[in-house]
Amino acid sequence: MPDTLSLLESSFAKIQPKAIAFSHSFYQHLFEIHPELEAMFAEVSPELQEKKLVASLALIVENLHNPQALSQALQGLGAHHLTKGTEAAHYPLVGQALLQALQEHLGDDWTLEVAQAWLEAYKLISDMMLEGTRHPEAHLNGELTFYEWLDLYGEMSPTFRKLVEDVTHFKYGVH
Repeated sequence: MPDTLSLLESSFAKIQPKAIAFSHSFYQHLFEIHPELEAMFAEVSPELQEKKLVASLALIVENLHNPQALSQALQGLGAHHLTKGTEAAHYPLVGQALLQALQEHLGDDWTLEVAQAWLEAYKLISDMMLEGTRHPEAHLNGELTFYEWLDLYGEMSPTFRKLVEDVTHFKYGVH
């Protein structure tokens, strides 16, 4: 039986070719189930938010082997979301929409083992983010925020670069 990290990586690799459709599906599920959350996204274009979701997931999955860097980045992301009005009660709602979108887009590849791997991963991710909300000032000043981390390290990430190329048709190294 594959280990949890392998299940996450292989299942996410199947999502990447349809990344924007997956992200759109995630937000559709979230707002259908919890329409009260839609107002929190009023100031952000849906296209930008969808790209951020997929890019964030790509970097998280790629860095599951580097929990220290991931922990700091996710604590910063949690602190950032706190400043945008995200509450601890929202995390399970987001997790529910994420799992629904994964199930929808993985189809027959959505097995009990894959579902369990994503459930465990989301719990770990949300726990790290919530840790960042306990002392947000420690994660918002002086350290990179998650989105700054994404901008800085994403460009060096092979997974992120491939995702950008696939989604936007931008080719790195081509002038």
